[in-house]
Amino acid sequence: MPHAYIERDNRSFEAQLEERTASVDAAFLLPHLHSGMRVLDVGCGPGTITLGLAEAVAPGEVVGVDLQEHLIERARALAVERGVANVRFDLADAYQLPLAAGSFDAALEHRVLMHLADPVRGLREVRRVLRKGGVLGLRDADIATAVRWPMTPEFERFDDLRMRAFQHQGTDGCVGRKHRQLLLEAGFARAETRTLTEGGGSPSTVRAYARFLLSAFEGIGRLALEQRWIDQAGFDAIKTDIARWSERPDGVAFMVMCETVGWVGT
Repeated sequence: MPHAYIERDNRSFEAQLEERTASVDAAFLLPHLHSGMRVLDVGCGPGTITLGLAEAVAPGEVVGVDLQEHLIERARALAVERGVANVRFDLADAYQLPLAAGSFDAALEHRVLMHLADPVRGLREVRRVLRKGGVLGLRDADIATAVRWPMTPEFERFDDLRMRAFQHQGTDGCVGRKHRQLLLEAGFARAETRTLTEGGGSPSTVRAYARFLLSAFEGIGRLALEQRWIDQAGFDAIKTDIARWSERPDGVAFMVMCETVGWVGT
C-alpha cells in the first residue's frame, strides 16, 4: 500500500525540491563524510542533494532511493546531465530497503521522517543497512514553530489545515523535536540535534517563502478539498492571501529546522 504522502505527484512542490543542494540542505552531515565512503539517501526526490553527496565522497558510491518513479527518472537524468558517475537511483520503500545489512557508511533522510507514519520502523531499517559506527543524518521542519507576520485569518487557516493534514495521514509535522528520542528507540547508540531557523524578512526571502507555501498548499489544499475541510472558495482565498502577503514590505517568516546526527554502536 502506498505511503500517504501529502505532496505526492505535486509538480510545483517537486520543482522546489529540485532547488535543494547538499551544501545547504545536508551541510550538517557533510563534516561526517569523506572520500571513499558509501552513502544512502532515503527519500532522495529529484536527486539534487544526492548528487552533492556523491561529489563529497567520490570515488565512493552514493545510492538514492525514492517511492515515486518519475522522481527517480528525473534524478537519473540529472546525474547524466551533470556528469556524476558514482551515483545510482533506485525505486524503494523506506520500510523495506532492498539493500544488504551493514553495506553503507552513512545515510541521509531529508524531510522524510515527518512523512512516515511509523518513524521508528523506518529508522530501524536504515540502521540495518548501516555498518557499525555508521552515521545517519536527519533533517525535518517543526511546523508548529512557523511564524509569519503580519498574520491573517487565512494564514491561520493554512496552518490549521497543514497540521490537520499531517494528523489525517498519521504522520508528524513536529517530528524534528523528537529526533533524538526516536533514534535511541530505533537502537542507535547516541544522537545529537542542533536547531536553526529558516526564513527572514527581506523582499527576496519573503517571496521565496511564499512560493514554497503556495507549492506546498497544492498538496495540502488538495487533501483539504477531498476531505471537505474547505470548499473551492476557501482554497482560492488562502492562495490569494499568501500571494498578497508575499508583496508586503513588512513581511517576516521563519520556522525551526531540526538537524540530527545519529551513530550506530561499534
